[in-house]
Amino acid sequence: MAKMLYIEPSKCTGCRTCELVCSIKNEGMANPSLARIQVIAYKNRGIRVPLTCQQCEDPACSAVCPTKALTRNHGQGVVNHDKKKCIGCKVCVTACPFGAITLNTNSRQIYKCEQCDGKPECVRFCEDKAITFVETDAISGKKRRQTVQDLSRLLERYATR
Repeated sequence: MAKMLYIEPSKCTGCRTCELVCSIKNEGMANPSLARIQVIAYKNRGIRVPLTCQQCEDPACSAVCPTKALTRNHGQGVVNHDKKKCIGCKVCVTACPFGAITLNTNSRQIYKCEQCDGKPECVRFCEDKAITFVETDAISGKKRRQTVQDLSRLLERYATR
């Protein structure tokens, strides 16, 4: 069964540990700018959202890649990047609707999340469990429960006015 990273922004404290462990795992150095996950801060709302590749079912990045360096592994549910085929043209960077693919200007290669071969470091080190690794089928159930909880809190707030 395919698994995916499930991110709950309400739990993210903005510590950016996910970025550090990702860059160490994938680049061998603690450099958040090289992480495959980025924490985006919406300061005016006080929200931080970890953003990474969504492993799209029909990935735009793969569709536009002229060398077929990006391919979907349906068994694992991951869009993999073949560095040997990649020519660093950046067409996939432009095509990604989430901005989750980046070009490493030193190596001239793109990088994106490949879920650490099924053992994502960001999940392992996320103290607040804002990032979890779940079967894709479990997402809709989690989202439904969260929506009901959010709606319930909203109704309670307005019912007491």
